[in-house]
Amino acid sequence: MCSVSWVRGRGSLVVVMNRDERRDRAPARPPRRWRGAAGGFVAPVDGDAGGTWIAARDSGVVLALLNHHVSIDGAPPASVSRVSRGRLVTALAAETAVPDAARLRAEALASFAPFRLFVIGPRLAPRVFTWTGAALSSRRLDPQVGFLTSSSWNSRAVIPARQARFRAFRRTVGTPTRAALIAFHDDAASARGPAYAVRMSRADARTVSRTVVEWRAGRLSMTYQACPDARERQGSAATIGS
Repeated sequence: MCSVSWVRGRGSLVVVMNRDERRDRAPARPPRRWRGAAGGFVAPVDGDAGGTWIAARDSGVVLALLNHHVSIDGAPPASVSRVSRGRLVTALAAETAVPDAARLRAEALASFAPFRLFVIGPRLAPRVFTWTGAALSSRRLDPQVGFLTSSSWNSRAVIPARQARFRAFRRTVGTPTRAALIAFHDDAASARGPAYAVRMSRADARTVSRTVVEWRAGRLSMTYQACPDARERQGSAATIGS
């Protein structure tokens, strides 16, 4: 359960991601430096499995993971041993190559629960890879501005409601600034109830943090902010580059 948006211009990229999690999960740790093949990357740390949901390389390439909720018929058997999907993000972020379908298939995807992997960079058009538990597909996304979201509850209604909210936001602001995207992700209001909001809340889950990645003029920054009502460790920032 997450929401991610982006705005990409000439020499600039902003990615904003809300992390939605169950209330019984361990608090995450703020971003830190990870080792990689080409200078490393920055990413926050999942408190349970030690992986991450969003990572940014020094080059500005960003990888973000969203859950993908499918019917039982489309998912692997419950007996399959599952590997944390956050470990997949850190493995891919540590490499120099841009993830593609062949690279993902080399990871024995049957070991992972369904997911969507979003990949974008300052000079890399955005793409999302979807693993249903049975098949892998990919599609190109709007190269300038876009939004993806997921929900483990009533996804057939929640996802369209949030997408409609983003379209209305775009009609109001046009091409959003960094500040406008952050404000959109901080919006906890929805006429249909808090579960439908971008900063969501339910009895069993809520938005726990917001991560902002910005690449501008060769400088990368990642800023992490825990939501006030979450148990996450409070705001921290990591900056790479000059």
